[in-house]
This record gives sequence, C-alpha cells and structure tokens, in this order.
Amino acid sequence: MTGIKKSLWTVLSIMLVAALALAGCGSNGSNAGSGKGAGTGTNSDGRNNAEEPAKQETITMMTTGWWTTAAPEEYGKKIEEATGVKVNFVLAPTNPDDMVAKKTTILSSGDDTVDILFTNDELITAFSRAGYLEPLQNDVMTPEVAGQFSEQYLKDIATYEGQIYSVPSFLEVLALWVNQELFNKAGLKPPTNQDEFLAAAKALTKDGVYGYGGSWEKSYVFNEIGTFINLFGGDYFDWTNPKTQQALQFLYDMANKDKVTPLAQLADIYDPMIQKFIDGKYGMIYMYSGAIPTFEKAGKFGPGKLEMVPIPTFETDDMFMASWHYVLSKASKKKEASKKVLQYLASKEGQLAYSELSSRLPARLDIINDPNFKGVGVDYIRGYIANSTLRGRPLVPQTMEFVNGIGSIFQKYVSDENDLSKTVELAQKEIERLAKR
Repeated sequence: MTGIKKSLWTVLSIMLVAALALAGCGSNGSNAGSGKGAGTGTNSDGRNNAEEPAKQETITMMTTGWWTTAAPEEYGKKIEEATGVKVNFVLAPTNPDDMVAKKTTILSSGDDTVDILFTNDELITAFSRAGYLEPLQNDVMTPEVAGQFSEQYLKDIATYEGQIYSVPSFLEVLALWVNQELFNKAGLKPPTNQDEFLAAAKALTKDGVYGYGGSWEKSYVFNEIGTFINLFGGDYFDWTNPKTQQALQFLYDMANKDKVTPLAQLADIYDPMIQKFIDGKYGMIYMYSGAIPTFEKAGKFGPGKLEMVPIPTFETDDMFMASWHYVLSKASKKKEASKKVLQYLASKEGQLAYSELSSRLPARLDIINDPNFKGVGVDYIRGYIANSTLRGRPLVPQTMEFVNGIGSIFQKYVSDENDLSKTVELAQKEIERLAKR
C-alpha cells in the first residue's frame, strides 16, 4: 500500500468511529486575563514608560457541551490561576459523527489552531495509532503522576508502543447494579460468584420481572460481551479461547435456556434498559456508574434501592473503566504552554477542580481513596477499586465498524441463526480483519 493510500485509509477509518453522545449543554468562550512583566524604558518622546504587561500565553482547547456543568470560562479561570496560561475554549459539534469528523480533520491536516482536545476512549485508540498526538509520559504523565491512575487502564487505552498519549479526566466503572428491593423480597443477597448470580437471576424471574436485563442492540452489546468474557477469564480478541466461548454460552443460556433475560432486549440501547431497571422490571444489570444521577433523579439510588455491588467472581472480577481524555495535538505550536495546562489537569488540584465543576468522580485513584473526598457514589467505587482490576475496553482504530460487526454476529447467535461454532468462526474473521491490522 502506498504512503498516500495508507494515510487516506487511516483518516477514513478514524472517521468511521462514532462517539457516544452524552446529552447536555455548554457554552463557548474565553476567560480574560493578563500578566504583568517588569521592564522600564524610554518612549519616543523622551518620557519613561511604566511597566508593560507581559504577553500572556494563550492556548485553545476543543471540548464538548456536557464537559462540565459550569461554563468553560469558570474552569478556564482555575487553570489560568494555577498555570498563568489562558485557555480559549471551542466546542466540538454535538452530533457524534460530526464531532469525529471535525477532530479527525483538525489532527490529520496538521491544523495548529487547536492545541488540546477533549476526547473519548475510542478516539484515543484511533488518534494515537495514526501518529496525530504528542506523547506525554516524559513531562506530564511521568511515572510519579501516572502511578496515581489505574495502571491497567492507562496500559489498555492511553498507551501505545510504550508512550502515554492522554490525561484521563474522570472515572466511570461498568458496575453490577442490583434492585435491592427485589432482592430483599426474595430473601436474596447480591451474588458473589457465578452460581449465585444465576440462582438469583432465576429466583427473581417471575411476574413480568427478569432476573437480568441488558442492552443487546448491536452497537451496545459490546460492553456486556466484554464484561462476561472478562468474568470467565477469556480474551475478546480470541473467540477460539474456550473461556471466551464459555462466556458466550452463558449469555446464550440466560436468554434461551434459563430465560432469565429477554430476547426483546436485542433492540434496546441503554435508555430503555435503565428505565426498565428503574421501573422494577429487572433484578440486575451491568451499567456504568455514570448512571447514578439518573437513578438519583428518579429517587431510586441508594441503600435498599438501586445499588452498585461488588463484581461477582466467576474466574476473575476484572471490570471495564471508561473516561474522556485531554490530548495534545502533535501539530500544536504551543506545546510548552499546553503541557503546563496538562500538568495541572493531571494534578490532584486540577482533578479536584474538574470534579467540583462537573460532578464526576476524578480519574486519580489517590483522590478516590482519600477518606476526606465525598463525591457522590465514591464509597461504591472504592469497593470496586479495592477488589477488582480496572481495565480499558478492547478497542481498535475502526471502533464502530468492529463494535457493530461483533454485535451483529452475537445477535445472530442468541437468535439461533448461527450456532456457537459458526459464531466463533465469523467473529474471528472480523477480529483478524480489523483488530490485527
């Protein structure tokens, strides 16, 4: 493949990545400010001049509308106070496809008008492999700083060929949630292993309630497939692995043999799954901790209601973590000033500032584990961190093509269009085609 064709293929592949849109609003603006520099001299008319303001360093950050519940200027003020660098914020398009296209165009064209971009796990995977980002491990994500984040997550998502390319901003875990009211009525405790998980699902399945609920729409089931493959100790990129196949068989049996989860959820994304859980139609679901505000708003979050519980240990208790990240464009001509800002964003102070303005839990584990930190839901997350390994999702540069392809193959399997052997064959071909390029 020629260099031109290869570059074109890379750009087109990245533009296929669809980012998950989060509803919200934001505003675009900048924070005024100036610095003073010492200096005297003589004007052309012979008068001594006063001290002249030093030229302030200014960088541009592209972010999203839901990035913080406060106006970007409020966060910009905190950044400026800490670093002396002024940040001009520009908003990325709200439509996921347009957002991906915009960021890809900026980075692939060498556009130096944007220095730092705020982006998700999927695009980190794509952009780092395309060579669009500046490595950060030497002066931002140093060993001392990186050691305060999840080591495995940084390895899975932020690192490529030994280089760290991003600063995670917040932490969400894909947790097991239980409807404690249903568990209490059935005289059950949250499951701690595979047998207890299935037993609880069976006991709760009655009177229009399913013991387990999911979102098995082809572009969403990716997370659940990966969760159960983790639990069984399998490998998402190797469907010939017997443990991976055990996970697939378990999901199939829940729907078709044990009938503790409905096949109708093949059409469900997160929203209907969450609503059914709130309405008491599901006993257990796997969902990100970012759902806490939704459950709180419904008056359902907390002890005795809808709760996160420790991941049951099948063979492992690994779990997925997700975040959005700050990355530095390789084309930036303001790398020194940008790295000052990134150092602050990776610091304890910077992470706390973002947490306060966004109501999200910080990505730094030293903050999460600090008993004086009182973020909403943090006690649940501490339990997860103490007892589980936080992993990044198995992503490839052509993320949505991969996600949709595997999702479609899984749907045909649980719908009895293909048996397990055929499913493994088809999935492995898709993996070889996309994940191992």
